[in-house]
Amino acid sequence: MGVRDGRSLTLGGGGPVLVDAAELVAAAQRLRGAADGLDHADVRLGAAAWRAGTLAADVPEAGALFDALDTVRRATCGPAGLARDVRDLAARTRDAAAAYDLAETDAQARWASGVGLLGRVVGAGPLGPALLGSAALGVAIGDLLLAEARSLALDPWGTLSPLGLRDDLERLATVPQRVVADGRGALVLQLLAAALGSVTGAHGPHLDPVRRFAAHVAGLLPARDVRLVPRADPPDLPAPRGIEGLVDLVARTYDEDTATGEPGTPLATVTVQRLDHADGTRSWVVAVPGTRAAGLTGDVPTDNGTNLALEGGVPDVMTRAVIAAMGEAGIGAGEAVALVGHSQGGMVATNVAAATAGTYAVRLVVTAGSPDVPAVTPPGVATVTLRHREDAVTILDGRVGERGGPDALSVVRDLAPAGGTPPSFTEAHSVAEYARTGALVDDALGELPPDDPVRRALTDVFGATPTGATTTQVTVTAAPPPAPVAPPAPQVARPITPVPAAPGGGPFDAPGAPPPWPPTPRTPWSP
Repeated sequence: MGVRDGRSLTLGGGGPVLVDAAELVAAAQRLRGAADGLDHADVRLGAAAWRAGTLAADVPEAGALFDALDTVRRATCGPAGLARDVRDLAARTRDAAAAYDLAETDAQARWASGVGLLGRVVGAGPLGPALLGSAALGVAIGDLLLAEARSLALDPWGTLSPLGLRDDLERLATVPQRVVADGRGALVLQLLAAALGSVTGAHGPHLDPVRRFAAHVAGLLPARDVRLVPRADPPDLPAPRGIEGLVDLVARTYDEDTATGEPGTPLATVTVQRLDHADGTRSWVVAVPGTRAAGLTGDVPTDNGTNLALEGGVPDVMTRAVIAAMGEAGIGAGEAVALVGHSQGGMVATNVAAATAGTYAVRLVVTAGSPDVPAVTPPGVATVTLRHREDAVTILDGRVGERGGPDALSVVRDLAPAGGTPPSFTEAHSVAEYARTGALVDDALGELPPDDPVRRALTDVFGATPTGATTTQVTVTAAPPPAPVAPPAPQVARPITPVPAAPGGGPFDAPGAPPPWPPTPRTPWSP
């Protein structure tokens, strides 16, 4: 289920293109109304021509008027011709609104369910995984195979020549970038997840193959806990002023081994920045970095184990850690909060916004290069999703197209120039490049009306220029296992040997036993 309203911003070589799907639908309706008006004008013009024709026998000038009116009616730019053109434009506008629809379409949902059902049915047989894997390979390189077959049929000798083989290898090398840019990569991922799910038994009627498999694997991982380590001397980071500044804050939150991280910053650091305003109010920005460990259950929780949990919609340690960091920072219940994250951090930010509804006043969520997660941001929270068309990480959710809602702005930027060489996956996913995309978004936000949800959220968080910014940072690390508690020493039951009683007495009369109490009076000694 998806909400169909929202805005999509496309950034490319031709400049930004800001699209409001709801406005496109309204424009299509107005165009259809204009076409109806032109049809009505054509009818009235025809009636006038007919009247002039009836008068032509008695009034010679009426014949000339009839000819003029009839010529106007039949002209390409006449009311009838314009009505056809306007109605066609209305239909095209309505189609464009559907194309820019930010929510997951019914067709997309049905396709994901169909792939999941295919994996469940086909995967039941011994050849199921092989068939699904072959289908994924066919989707990935099907166009290349068809082009090769066509070239082989038209020019077999040229195709098999050394020069032809070299061209084939060059085209094969660009397959990963092409399947990501044109959306086929998401379908390939769905088919592969269905194949793996058929092997592992990851079945579920209400989840798509990718999400179902991610949840299944995450459920197999051992549970772990984390702790927050406050950073004693965090860097004095600049207060952000727009989307670029928010993404730049995430870039500085990365560890010092990255190109954008501040010196001394450890792995898995979360930044909480307090913005003080002249009127005495405060707002907050929470920045979460992305994946920095390749394992599944290591000491660094920003790893692939957390990625699987986030994508599968099961509880994860980073969401819990960020909520704890917000509480320790002292964020007030009514103070505006902006959450921003890159890659995994964007998924965590979305989860935190959903989990803290009613606890914190989250106004804005900004994600950069992040896949989608099952969590849905609550009403009143504006979202900005930044995605590079060549970024493979953004399609790891197995979904095609933009997702959003009534308060969403979805931004897609083409990094490759028209006909140029596409960037590498590392370049396309770079947080520094996403900061540059944020700057382009800031330039385009002026086209949005002042009451737009994103602009209102930015005003709520930043307001006027803050009078001060206080930065705190915490490092999220694996909690040490509890110290083992030594079991109590086993109590060995020892048999008690009864002491034989002396004749005529109790046990205390036995040798070595204490004398009876009270003591028996002694007979006085006499010489």
